[in-house]
Amino acid sequence: MLQTTELGSVTVHRVAFGAADPGPQVFDAVPGMHALVLSLFGEISVTRGECELVVCDEAVALCDTRVPLRVGPSVPDQAAAAVVMCFPRSAVPTSPPNTDTVRYQTCDAAGSGPLLRSFLVEAAARASGLTAVEVARFGDAALHLAAAVLERHFVGGAERCPPSQQPELMTRVRGFIDRNLGDPALTPSLVAAVHHISIRNLQRLFQEEGTTPSDWIRQRRLENSRRELCDTELRSSSIREIGLRNGFGQPSDFSRVFRARYGVPPGRFRHAWFRRETDD
Repeated sequence: MLQTTELGSVTVHRVAFGAADPGPQVFDAVPGMHALVLSLFGEISVTRGECELVVCDEAVALCDTRVPLRVGPSVPDQAAAAVVMCFPRSAVPTSPPNTDTVRYQTCDAAGSGPLLRSFLVEAAARASGLTAVEVARFGDAALHLAAAVLERHFVGGAERCPPSQQPELMTRVRGFIDRNLGDPALTPSLVAAVHHISIRNLQRLFQEEGTTPSDWIRQRRLENSRRELCDTELRSSSIREIGLRNGFGQPSDFSRVFRARYGVPPGRFRHAWFRRETDD
């Protein structure tokens, strides 16, 4: 049995085998795509070219689809089922490794593999009742979960962010930080998690810019606070309000960090700025 569901750029195939449908199911070669095969029950044979392996229990297989992919039961006439997620290599933030073989990893029960499997099954079951916008968003969600699986199980540190993708990734990271300066929970760990990269890789990105994630967040908060302190339209906002708006939960912390950067506390800085404006 084969059920196929399109979720934007993601294609979800649910395959099931038994006495009435012994399989295997052959998926055509599609260059530029990758496939994640997650077992639902039984033992699933995944074959790509001359490479074959068995996926069962809490396991996931990864392969690209430059050549046909054959999925079927490992034991003839034995009931088995799997979900196959096909997606463009370029669509995930975490770059999948280049591979000419099927790669296999066992997913721990609390990890991202079982979550992706459950999501794909549920999304495929409900897809017929979704709007076009919802379908696209479900596809995006599947890609983010797939990126988490790749990051956790398949991608080595050197492969996680190819040099060609670093400028685009850094642009996304900086944009996210700027949009969330007021969130006290904005930390390097949160930024890394949202962009499906490790803390180490996030640090490496900023190291090439001569700074660190923590220093960049603090710098952007201070720069934005300084702009607001100089804004005539915000003169009615208290120092505390400006600090809170830029992620400084305590006025004392805001004053200390601002003074360390600009030499004076924020209140004195604002007073001097507007006095100079008046004198001019």
